[in-house]
Amino acid sequence: MKRFSLSLSILLVLAVFALNSCSGLPNGTTTPPPGTANFTVTVTDAPPTGVSFVSFNVPITSVSLTSSTGAIVNVVTPSTPILLDMIRLQSDSAALGTFQIPADTYTKLTITLGVVNATFANTTSATVGSCVAGDVCFLNSGTPGAQIITFASPITVLGNANVGLNVDFNLNNAVTTANGVTIDFTQANILTIPNAPVTTGNLNAIEDFTGVITTFSNNTVTIASGTRGTLTGVVNSSTNYNALSSTAAVCSGTANAQCLAVNKTVSVDGTLSVAGVVTITEVDFLDTPDVDEIEGVIYPTSTASVYNMIVSDKVNVSNNALLTALSAGAKIAVTLDTSVEFDVDTRNLLVSTPSGFTSSSDLAAGQEVMVHVKSATSGTLLNVLTDRIVLRYSRVTGLVNTVSGNTFTYQQASLPAFLGAFTTPPTVNTVTGVTTFDGVTDIAGLSNNDSVSVRALYLHTNTVQPFQAAKVRKH
Repeated sequence: MKRFSLSLSILLVLAVFALNSCSGLPNGTTTPPPGTANFTVTVTDAPPTGVSFVSFNVPITSVSLTSSTGAIVNVVTPSTPILLDMIRLQSDSAALGTFQIPADTYTKLTITLGVVNATFANTTSATVGSCVAGDVCFLNSGTPGAQIITFASPITVLGNANVGLNVDFNLNNAVTTANGVTIDFTQANILTIPNAPVTTGNLNAIEDFTGVITTFSNNTVTIASGTRGTLTGVVNSSTNYNALSSTAAVCSGTANAQCLAVNKTVSVDGTLSVAGVVTITEVDFLDTPDVDEIEGVIYPTSTASVYNMIVSDKVNVSNNALLTALSAGAKIAVTLDTSVEFDVDTRNLLVSTPSGFTSSSDLAAGQEVMVHVKSATSGTLLNVLTDRIVLRYSRVTGLVNTVSGNTFTYQQASLPAFLGAFTTPPTVNTVTGVTTFDGVTDIAGLSNNDSVSVRALYLHTNTVQPFQAAKVRKH
């Protein structure tokens, strides 16, 4: 299986880590000192089957390499765990950073995890474990043992070299369903390395990293996510700019490089070279200036105008204590204000806004949305009152039914059950020259029964093409 090794949905370029007298690379560093090499670790995810997970957050507490002499090199030792959402990684990828390691021959990689917290939807008519029918329930793993990957062949790293290594996380091997749903990290082959190390060029496109610009100088921009760390990258004359319709007016009607400034909320795409240099290819302006926002997957409730959300990201400009305490994977309630603006973040995918997201009747379970926080109150769940909802990219996995032209359909039974029923096999639309493919060159490489993940706008009431795909990954 060919799998690219990096995209931005959860990219973490972290400034400093302790490394056995080595340190994390600052952005723009391309040549390591003599006797050392640049080393990049990335993570992807093979999707689960049989369980409708909404979020699956895995904290990475350390990564180390073992040399052929038995010496341990601590590669990643963050002051706080690096949190990876494996649901996003079905279509996207994540990087733990680019670091300097001694030139040597290495035989294995060890990854230490913190307590894994996951959320799944019980869409059956019976209780699953302690989760009653129709509920959204939390799981945690306890403290997992270290995950050790022994390389099939030792990896020799030369001085002044660049080496990128991708780790694949397999949820099927970490989740058991014999007695309810449990997370078991004693199972075999939870982590694997499917490809040979990458030593030249770019590792992959970087996609959908959302946060607030904290610095901008000499074409270098740093963006801080509320849950996923910090990205530093470089814009150039080839960078494209987009904006929500309401944001474009703040940029004099046209999103461009002059709009870049501190305290603006953006989502960016780019590339990461094997040497650790991030080049931003697209900037999507979401709020100028930044305001309090929460992003996540929504779940309608039985109460009119009240919806539940599983949080994936946040922007907390006001330093609201209730939002400060909010972490990825948390469950909150969202109440619609008397007047709500509905927007679709098409980015560069579509030239016009598609139909199917203009009112509360268009909200559906499984949609990824960003809600403006007008106010927040505590209760059984944190309750957020919102006056703006923006549809953003969902991550969906299923089996291919048919392929035709620029579209393919999913087999209904293979999709997560919480998406609900479709009257016909749901269609995924791809856009030539814009939609990116991973594992295949283009849509012609897909066929019946292929397992495929998409990062797509999910327009539940658009019965013709409910999924507009920015990314397609064949597993």
